[in-house]
Amino acid sequence: MITNEELTQALLELRESQAQTDKQIKALSQNIDGVNKSIGLEVEEFFYSSLKKKPILANTHFDYVYRNSKRDFKGQSQEIDILLENGSSVGIVEVKNKVTQKSIDQLDKIMDRFDYFHPLYKDYKVIGAIAGKIFPKHLQEQALNKGYSVLTQQGDHIEQINP
Repeated sequence: MITNEELTQALLELRESQAQTDKQIKALSQNIDGVNKSIGLEVEEFFYSSLKKKPILANTHFDYVYRNSKRDFKGQSQEIDILLENGSSVGIVEVKNKVTQKSIDQLDKIMDRFDYFHPLYKDYKVIGAIAGKIFPKHLQEQALNKGYSVLTQQGDHIEQINP
């Protein structure tokens, strides 16, 4: 028969063990988050560098390529991974390591609110694009059907499909 003292001691040891496990899980989660951010930055760098070398989106040539363009307005903000501009057109590129439905929804939101955050471009033609290292075919088709250009990584270069 187990005494109350032994049971109390076992519970204390279990709590201590659980606390150590919680710390390990937290540390592991931070490491995984760091790896995911590094991969995301690597993918973003690839598409940015490629578009900087050849600034063409949807058969439109651009003069300027900006990275991580962020605008704050009336307590709200919008960040665009890659923004291209040429004086009459502007390109908006959302970059993801792995494109998901949420990625397309995010680009929809950016496109819908672009004029609000960037009134200087109100008379410009706006071209939306989504870029991804891992980009399932059904999501490529969905993006194209919405009028977005699709950019994928093919070895060391970009493959671009326009709607």
